[in-house]
Amino acid sequence: MITNKYNKVAVGALSFLFPLSSFLFTSCADLDYTEETTRDEEWTFTYFNEGIKGLVSGIYAQVYNNEFESNSAYFLAGATDEAQYALETGAINGYVNGGWSPSNPYDRSWTKCYTAIADANMFLEKWDQTDISDWKYNPDYQNWVAQKEMFPYEVRFLRAYYYFELFRAYGDVPLVTTTLNNAQANNVERTPVDQIVKFIVEECDAVAPYLPVSYGTEIGSEIGRATRVAAAALKARTLLYYASPLFNPDGDKTRWAKAAEACKYVLDNAATWGLKLSTYSTLWGHEAFYNQELIFGIGRGESNSFEMANYPVGVENGSSGNCPTQSFVDQYEYQDNGQTFAERYPGNIDLGTVDPYEGLDPRFALTVVKNGDEWPSNGAQKKVMETYVNGFNGAPKYGATPTSYYLKKFVDGSCVTTADNQTRRRHTWIVFRLAEFYLDYAEAVYNATGSANDATYGMTANEAINVLRNRADIMMPEFTEDGADWVKRYERERMVELAFENHRFWDVRRWKKGPDYFKTIQVATISSGLQLTRSTVTRQWDDKFYFYPIPQSELKKNPKLTQNTGW
Repeated sequence: MITNKYNKVAVGALSFLFPLSSFLFTSCADLDYTEETTRDEEWTFTYFNEGIKGLVSGIYAQVYNNEFESNSAYFLAGATDEAQYALETGAINGYVNGGWSPSNPYDRSWTKCYTAIADANMFLEKWDQTDISDWKYNPDYQNWVAQKEMFPYEVRFLRAYYYFELFRAYGDVPLVTTTLNNAQANNVERTPVDQIVKFIVEECDAVAPYLPVSYGTEIGSEIGRATRVAAAALKARTLLYYASPLFNPDGDKTRWAKAAEACKYVLDNAATWGLKLSTYSTLWGHEAFYNQELIFGIGRGESNSFEMANYPVGVENGSSGNCPTQSFVDQYEYQDNGQTFAERYPGNIDLGTVDPYEGLDPRFALTVVKNGDEWPSNGAQKKVMETYVNGFNGAPKYGATPTSYYLKKFVDGSCVTTADNQTRRRHTWIVFRLAEFYLDYAEAVYNATGSANDATYGMTANEAINVLRNRADIMMPEFTEDGADWVKRYERERMVELAFENHRFWDVRRWKKGPDYFKTIQVATISSGLQLTRSTVTRQWDDKFYFYPIPQSELKKNPKLTQNTGW
C-alpha cells in the first residue's frame, strides 16, 4: 500500500467537470501498470501545467472516455426499455442482438478505469518527488502551489470513482493501489465486492474534509475539479448499489440503512452546499453546466454532433439516434389522477379522434418528440413532425424512428444542422444531480424500514419522492402507496425522472429484474390514417448480462483472473 501522507485521505467529490487538458501519459489497457510517458519523470514532476497538472488532467480525462462510439450518442438507453437505437450501426445494439461477448465487450469500462487507476497510483507514489520551487519567482507560483496541494485528494477521489464504475459493471475486480510491473499485474486476482465498497467508502470519508465545497472562491476559481459534495454523492450511490439485490442477495437491511443515512447526509447539507432543485427543462442546454442542481456533470465544448445524431430523419443531417419506446411513454402518469398512459390506453389508439398525450406529466413533453410536435426549436429547421408511415419523418425512410417517437431530452433544439450556417452549443452530461438522491433515499428508507411511510430517518420515502413531484414545473399527484404497489410506482417514477441519464441500464441490473423489463419492449407504429398500433420487440436477455464479461484479452494475459458466470 502507499505510505505517503496523502494515503491517509481518500477521495474528494467530482464537481462540474470541464476538460482540464489533453493526455500527457499513456497506460496499458489491462493491469500492466507501467510508467510510459511522453515526458521523462524528472521533467514531469518539476513542471506544473504540462507536467504535474497534465498528469492529473489525464486521470480526470478518463471520465470523458465514453463507452461507445459517437454514433451511439453516449447513451446506454438503447440497451434498455427506454429507447430503440434507430441505426443498425450503433454500437449499443451489441447489447441486445447477440453481439456482446468477452471477445467483443464493446464498452471501454475496463480499459478506461484501469488506465486511470494506473496513473493515479503512480502519481500518488511519486508525489513526494514533485518540486516546482525553481518557479518561485513566476507570478503564478503561489496559485500553482495551492492547486498542487489539492491534487492528491482529487486523485484519490477519482480512483475511488473508477472503482465504483468497475464494481457495478463486473462485480469482483482486482483492487490495486500500488504500481505494478507487467509480471505482477498479470498475476492479480479479483477482490470481493465487499472490500471494493469498503475501499470506496473509506476513501470518500477520508478525503472529503480536505476538499472544498466549491472552487468558486478558491485560487484560480477552477470548476471541474473534485469537491466535497461529489465525495458524499459517490459514497451514497455506492452504498445504494451495495444494498441492492444484485450485491445483497440475503437482503441485509443494515446495508439499506447505511445507504439511507448517506443519502440523507446529501439532502440535509444540500442547501448549505449551495445545491437546490431546478426546473426540469434547465437540466440540459447551453448553461446547464452552471445549474445549481448539478453535483457532477461532464461538460463539453460547443458542438452540434449530438443533435445530428438525434434529430429526426427528415431534419437536415438528422440520424434519429435514440428513439423513446412505447414502453417508456407508458410509464408517464396523467396529472389529474396519477393513472399511467398504459392504464388509460392499453391498446391501439385512433390519434385522429383522441389526443392521448394531453394532460401527461410535464416531463413527457420535455423528454419526447411525438407526431405533430414542432421540432427542432430553431427557426431555420422547425417543422411539424410527421412520424407516421410515409410521413416526412417516418418510415420507410432509412433510419427513421422505429418507435414513432424521437428524443428531446439533452437535445438542444436551437442547434442548426444545415449544410450552411450551422450553430453549435455547449452540452453537459449529468453524472450526479440532487434529484437522484431524493429517489435513492426513498428506495433505501423503504427497504430499511419496510414501509414508505416510516419516518425513522426524519423523512419518509413518500415525502422524499413528493418533494420532486411538487416542483412548481411538475406538480404531479403525490405518492401515498406502500408495499408492492409502492415499489412498482417508485420504479416508474425513477425511470421518468432520470430518463436518459444512464441510470435505467444499471438500476434494472442491480434490482435483478432484467427479464421483467429488458426481454421485450413495446414500440408504436402510426399509420398514414393516424392509427397508433402497439407491437412487441423481443430482445436477447440472459442472466449473465447482470455483469459485464471480463475482456478475453485480459484473461489471456492473466491466468488468475476468472470470468463472470455464464460468459
